[in-house]
Amino acid sequence: MEGFLRRVTADLDRLPQLTVHHAEFRHYGSGYASYVAVFLTRRDGSAQRSEKGWTHVEGLLLALCRLAPLAVLLKPGTRSSGPDGAGSYDLPELSQVADADIPGWESECRQINQVLARHDITLLRSEVLGQPLDAHLRIETVLGDPPYRVFDAWFHWMD
Repeated sequence: MEGFLRRVTADLDRLPQLTVHHAEFRHYGSGYASYVAVFLTRRDGSAQRSEKGWTHVEGLLLALCRLAPLAVLLKPGTRSSGPDGAGSYDLPELSQVADADIPGWESECRQINQVLARHDITLLRSEVLGQPLDAHLRIETVLGDPPYRVFDAWFHWMD
């Protein structure tokens, strides 16, 4: 699965309008992530700015599931990096799922969808991801709290 997701990530990095700014294959350095987080930004650099030694990059987080050929695209967010390796970024959460082409990112969303389709990966929407799971199920994750949803089953992380 890892090799497959690396090929998908490389394909995403060849998109005409987007580049992979960061792909997290290492489970955030600890624990276990059921997905690979791929942060994409505009290839032309227009979504990047620097301020007081910090670099802020706006982009889209695409979570590629390690458990099945599924993915979720999240609304635009910012990834920041600063001196001595300091930084900040958002983790995936159900409330941030993008259900349609994102305003200002329509063309880029279509390109992402084309890559996913080429690799037979289904992009899930909040209608499916928001469905409740059986109340007795327990998911080891720090990304969500009970009652768990389908999102929590496919996209979870435990430190």
